[in-house]
Amino acid sequence: MKTIIISPWSRDLRDGKLNAKNYGSWPELVVLLRQNGYKTIQVGVTNEKLIGADEVKFNLPLSDLADLIKSCDLWISVDNFINHYASYLGKRGIALWGVSDPKIFGYEKNINLLKSRSYLRPDQFGFWEGVPYNKEAFVEPEVVLKQVEKFSS
Repeated sequence: MKTIIISPWSRDLRDGKLNAKNYGSWPELVVLLRQNGYKTIQVGVTNEKLIGADEVKFNLPLSDLADLIKSCDLWISVDNFINHYASYLGKRGIALWGVSDPKIFGYEKNINLLKSRSYLRPDQFGFWEGVPYNKEAFVEPEVVLKQVEKFSS
């Protein structure tokens, strides 16, 4: 069984609103992954919303997180720390983009899934408070699964 690490969330915003970088279809994606023989491990920090992964590992020391990333078959994340850290470690994965521009913040070696550049926010370097969340800005879970299958073959 192939293991996928999922880092589903970007940091909470100071104004308490939903971060526009967060993918809204994690539970559906996890179900699809499980149905297709994948084991999922959610990583993050205490009090993050659970997505239904097979395992949850919160608050890992950086060295343990590095070991986990290196040992997994694949990682999936939004525009957050894992995208950057895994890339630094040399581990390819899938990054889900909605309003952040993968041409600026992504890594060419990864699979960068962007539904449409029409959803990108105009000020890519501004604060996230005030950027409205839009679930429609992201690709559907089936699109992610298709890329996971390509990656795994």
